[in-house]
Amino acid sequence: MQFKEERFSLKRMELLMRRDITTGYKNVLIIIAALAAVLITFDVLSFTIFQGSAEIGHHLSTFSTILFIGGFIATSGIFKEVHKRESAQAYLMLPASPLEKTVSRILISNLGWILLTLLWYSAYSYLSAGVTELIAGQHHYLFNPFQTQFWLIVANYLVVQSIFLVGAIYFRKAQLFKTLLTLFAAGVLFSIFMAVLVRIVFAPYFSGMFIIDNAKLIGPMFEDMPFRFQDKIKVLMIIRNVFYWGLLAPVAWLITYIRFREVQVKDAV
Repeated sequence: MQFKEERFSLKRMELLMRRDITTGYKNVLIIIAALAAVLITFDVLSFTIFQGSAEIGHHLSTFSTILFIGGFIATSGIFKEVHKRESAQAYLMLPASPLEKTVSRILISNLGWILLTLLWYSAYSYLSAGVTELIAGQHHYLFNPFQTQFWLIVANYLVVQSIFLVGAIYFRKAQLFKTLLTLFAAGVLFSIFMAVLVRIVFAPYFSGMFIIDNAKLIGPMFEDMPFRFQDKIKVLMIIRNVFYWGLLAPVAWLITYIRFREVQVKDAV
């Protein structure tokens, strides 16, 4: 497809983001309020009926679950307005370029969701601590979003969430399930590829597709492996880190933008 020069205006994008956020904020507030009530109820029950104790890793696991699962669900539906014919034409008429519309949805679904989750979870943490301390006389450790582990979780979310952005714009219906199915299929293919690669690299230690049951051969192989392949392993680790942390998200955002231009034209005309 041919690309025409697009004008990018921060003011227009700000107005577009404000419009996108205010469209469904009431439903989001209801959902997070209900979720907070459920979590606080579980906290109270864990300290009273189940005689639980404060756990240091409680917030780490709970925050991660909400950030990832909630973010994937929200991201998968971020382009629903574009996929529906009755709303696509109205969305096309908005005075904003495809780039501005794409960037708006990307920022809302990644940085917007991260900020909302951090603020909401911090409020839940203090409210839960107050309620459980009042009822049960103890509470979980307060949520501290400035710990290194939490920001590592946030960084991983930014990367992985970009894959669901691509699924959100590529699939017209059931975006979340189709994206998960695609990831599962990709994982199976990657596992097959790695199995074949291992079979080729360690061919002398295999008979057919099965490893030779010979301790004299297998023992030294595994003992010397860290030294024999140390340089190659370092190179592979560098390649993996560059791809995961430096390329995956930007490439996914670019694919999302390109696909958005195509879908906007096809579905709105």
